[in-house]
Amino acid sequence: MNAAHRKTLEEEFALANLLMRQRRDEEAFAHLQRAHVLGQEYVGPHLRSHWLMLKIAARRRDPVAVFGQALRIVLGGLGSAIGKVPTGNTGGSEVSMFKKMPIAADLLEVMQDRGSTGAGEPGRPGL
Repeated sequence: MNAAHRKTLEEEFALANLLMRQRRDEEAFAHLQRAHVLGQEYVGPHLRSHWLMLKIAARRRDPVAVFGQALRIVLGGLGSAIGKVPTGNTGGSEVSMFKKMPIAADLLEVMQDRGSTGAGEPGRPGL
């Protein structure tokens, strides 16, 4: 993961956490979806995005979403570890966990920036 990718990922998580503390869950969830796209190739960030999505689902008292996120924590972590993730998938329970999706242009730009590298390879914790 390059430095810009890591910075953008951490910014998305920071915004999501701030919004969750303010009980602005819809806005927080949008940032978690972006963090999911950025982090799904890496076990740690992938699991972190699903854990926070699960917390929002529980706060909403949505048992379907809670189950969906719990399942994604197990299968998503495995998928990241073996390098099998659906590119661009936003991670919400309303989307098939196997569906590939287009990546937003701004995220794709930081993901493809090869100018600087950091620790962590796909399938490894990374953060």
